[in-house]
Amino acid sequence: MVDEKTYDVVFNSDKHSNSNGFISSLEFCLKYIESGKDDYFKSYAGGTVSVVCNETGEIMIELEI
Repeated sequence: MVDEKTYDVVFNSDKHSNSNGFISSLEFCLKYIESGKDDYFKSYAGGTVSVVCNETGEIMIELEI
């Protein structure tokens, strides 16, 4: 069975939240986070980065930055 759900990467802090707007695979989002190359990682230091299912809103993984 193929996972037909799509995922996005969301950055959160006490004051702000930004969605990357991805409609991607879970694997793509995890690799994106592992790369740490987005400026959001610096902007949201002390906050979190999450992979969120676009269809259900479920947080698949959440990591502190």
